[in-house]
Amino acid sequence: MAGIATDEEVGELETAMAQYPAVAAQVEAYRRSMETYVTMQGIDPQPDIKASLFSQINNEPNLQEGVPVPDEDLQQPKVVSMQETKSPSWKWIAAAAAVLLVGSLILNYVFFNRYKEFREYKDKYQSLLVSQNSILSKSNLYKTRLEQMQESMEIIQDPKVLKVPMPGTKAFPEALATVFWNPSSQQVYLKVNKLPEPTADKQYQLWAIVDGKPVDMGVFEMGDTASLLQKMKVTGKAQMFAITLEKKGGALAPTMEQMYVAGKIPG
Repeated sequence: MAGIATDEEVGELETAMAQYPAVAAQVEAYRRSMETYVTMQGIDPQPDIKASLFSQINNEPNLQEGVPVPDEDLQQPKVVSMQETKSPSWKWIAAAAAVLLVGSLILNYVFFNRYKEFREYKDKYQSLLVSQNSILSKSNLYKTRLEQMQESMEIIQDPKVLKVPMPGTKAFPEALATVFWNPSSQQVYLKVNKLPEPTADKQYQLWAIVDGKPVDMGVFEMGDTASLLQKMKVTGKAQMFAITLEKKGGALAPTMEQMYVAGKIPG
């Protein structure tokens, strides 16, 4: 640092250069800039000064014998003066360049660390934002689920609604489901109590037996949705309900050997 920086500052700079390639590259760039500046500021003596000096030496005997004789006409004092004024200017240039270099490196080092901290804070903010969105999404899901449960409770507790239990058939004795039917509004709701999860290409279908004939009441979902009341198609009259396992999307007629549950309407 041209002797301007302290040992502590030089040590900090060398440590920063070793840890951060960007700092090392900046130091090298400043070094090259200083070399270019010094080259551009170099002053070459004028050619006529050299010719004048040799002319004076050849014309003066004392100067040829090596005896120093002061001569006011010689331009040597001007050359000495130029050299004396040149040396302090280079010291000031070196000092200013060193101060600027150290200052720039310190600022780069500080800003680099601030940038790293900013990136860390930004990553933490993004993580918190994702967590907040996830919590908000779950909150909305729970709110919807709570509203659905409240609606289900109101339907079940309605005295006009008939509860139709559907136990498992002989082929599937552990299966169980329940239909809640409001004859006044003709609306039918289904509650899956226990049914095995079907394969991806299969789907359960509800049937109403009206005058001895099966009537399609629609397919329904399993998974988390099965724990709530699912709104099915309406029917004006029915003697019983049943559930069969059909191809995905439902069938026009029930597959009797795949009937899981069935139950008659009480009364």
